[in-house]
Amino acid sequence: MERHGVNGRSLLPRDPAYYLDARRHIPPAVPGKPTGYNLYERACHDIRYRMANALYAHRFPHYKSHRPRNGLQEYAGLAYRAVQQHVRDREAENVTRDLLERKRRYYLFPLQLNSDSQIVDHSPFGGICDAIAIVLHSFAENAPDDSWLVIKNHPLDTGLIGYRQFATALATELGIEKRMAFIDAGHLPTLLDRCRGVVVINSTVGLSAVHHRRPLVALGTAIYSMPGLTWQGSLADFWTEAGSPDMNLYQAFLDYVMHHTQINGDFYTRTGIEMSVAGAVSRLEAVS
Repeated sequence: MERHGVNGRSLLPRDPAYYLDARRHIPPAVPGKPTGYNLYERACHDIRYRMANALYAHRFPHYKSHRPRNGLQEYAGLAYRAVQQHVRDREAENVTRDLLERKRRYYLFPLQLNSDSQIVDHSPFGGICDAIAIVLHSFAENAPDDSWLVIKNHPLDTGLIGYRQFATALATELGIEKRMAFIDAGHLPTLLDRCRGVVVINSTVGLSAVHHRRPLVALGTAIYSMPGLTWQGSLADFWTEAGSPDMNLYQAFLDYVMHHTQINGDFYTRTGIEMSVAGAVSRLEAVS
């Protein structure tokens, strides 16, 4: 919870020295308590939202949802993905096994949702395909010849935009189709633990990458994008020159963000909402 907004609107400093100095006065971050969050609860909220939109559409003819497609299209896409998930899981397991057993040098590029405000409002890209194109071109031109690029789709992607087809076609055009893998599943911590570096737009996966001590570059606006945590040079140089993050700075940043901006809770479960309200009230009373 931040006064002026979160993500790209956050006023959190991007100066490493600020967090290192503040660490002397801030208690270590404590693990969050479980909220009972589950995907079923979130799905129920989404269904009710879609039904209300359809039921009252005639009363609000000028209302525009942040979602780019209607509910039926998105649910159809998710249903198809669900049917194919066992195939995707097996494919991701095989790709991961090949990477690890053959000790391949690979970079990881986890995708975000195309309609996420992190992409729409806080990135230089018109969409995920634009980001894929930039990363693939840079990888083809600048990454070591024996390295791989693993593109991991977002687990909640509807599948309505053909990222796999787009990435595969472009990789073939660039002559790197044998060094690019696209997966729709996979165990993220395992992939992070063994990769040579991580490319994100501004995903929270970026902090997971730092946690795993992986070189990281953020192509969009991210609160953690600062010297010592992310590569500050060009994407072209990232593939060969980026180093590991400063773990002391990471812990100082984490402690500060947890203490000053984070509230334990969620938006979907009764328990999570109660925890969020209590945490927000406590925070507001503390600064009033």
